[in-house]
Amino acid sequence: MLNKLTGLAIAGVIAAAIPIGAPIAAQDTELEYSLSREVREAAEQAQAAIAQSNFPAATNFLNQAATAARTDGDRYVLATMQLDVANRTFNTAAQVTAINALLASPLLAAAQRADLYYHRARISYHAQNGDAARADLQAAINAGTSNPRIYVAMASLVDETGDHANALTLVERAFEIHRTAGLTTPVDWYRRAISMAQGLNDVGRIGAYGQAMVAEHPTQRNWRDVLIQHRTAYAADPEAALDLWRLQDAVGALTGEFDYRDYARVANGRQLPAEIERIVRAGRANSMLDGGNSEIATLDRGTTAAAQSLRSALPGRAQAAAGAATGANAMSAADGYMSLGEYAAAIPLYRTAIEKGSVDTELANIRLGMALARTGDYAGARTALDQVVGPRASIARLWRIYADLPRSAPAAVAPESTAGG
Repeated sequence: MLNKLTGLAIAGVIAAAIPIGAPIAAQDTELEYSLSREVREAAEQAQAAIAQSNFPAATNFLNQAATAARTDGDRYVLATMQLDVANRTFNTAAQVTAINALLASPLLAAAQRADLYYHRARISYHAQNGDAARADLQAAINAGTSNPRIYVAMASLVDETGDHANALTLVERAFEIHRTAGLTTPVDWYRRAISMAQGLNDVGRIGAYGQAMVAEHPTQRNWRDVLIQHRTAYAADPEAALDLWRLQDAVGALTGEFDYRDYARVANGRQLPAEIERIVRAGRANSMLDGGNSEIATLDRGTTAAAQSLRSALPGRAQAAAGAATGANAMSAADGYMSLGEYAAAIPLYRTAIEKGSVDTELANIRLGMALARTGDYAGARTALDQVVGPRASIARLWRIYADLPRSAPAAVAPESTAGG
């Protein structure tokens, strides 16, 4: 007799074989097959036993029915239910047997066939049979899978052989599937891709993956790791290193004494005592610095007086910059306000510097974008940062990600009470 796939949770059983979070293609709900009476009755009894978590009884019913199986439908239904029991009892040998039977079935949809190859590959991998795992993953890919986890798993196995380039091609396919589906890419995929790119010494890809990671997963740890990677790439550019430290501060990713010390070292190299003072005060305020580090004490010596002197001199320097023929004086004054953390005062001076010219326009636009972002003008920051397309574009991209971060609306200020006594 001809039966539709009703009453038996076949699609759900196959889906349960795949790790949580993996996209599962649904079997055709209009699938029809020939099912013998003996198998149908035994399957119904087995299903009732499964519902009661009586897996030994369910196994007995299914084993009895197997002797009566005559059609593709019989074998398909029995293998599917056997896989269900094997999954629920964590019996890997029984899982493989059931998967093999399903893969041999002409009733299995192509997409689910790929997912079952993936499930069998995972079993092989955990059994330390990498060759079998790789063969099954390749079979899933050849079947045209749209499950991104299959590509990531294959990428990891390919990367183990030292073939970082092909591994990246595979993991990028997983990224593409996720982007097309509008899904957030797991952070561990980005970390794997970064590691593969490091194996190729591909600085561009390392930077791009890091940027994508913090855009989707802007945690303190991720920001810190990505900024460390970027500073390595910009080791020969002290201005870039400084602006990356400033971003690490802005996102709250200065996580210990060494971070504050290294930031202070860079600020010292750029002769920015006012910035050193701010860094050290902030580190002591949040208990990251205890005052016992002699190098920090040396770096901080005299910075308070220097900051006061700079603060007093900057208004006059800013006024003189307005009448200067080039933007050099405006840029210098803007950098002074930036080192003091007075971002609003720096903004018009950076704009003047860009307008008058004779300055590093790329650097001026980055710092204009930084100052705008720090004052809360995120739209203005994006406009300035989008002007940066040269060697420091990666730094501008990171600051733009900072400008794009979701932020809670400020709480409304309650009006003061005017009630009389």
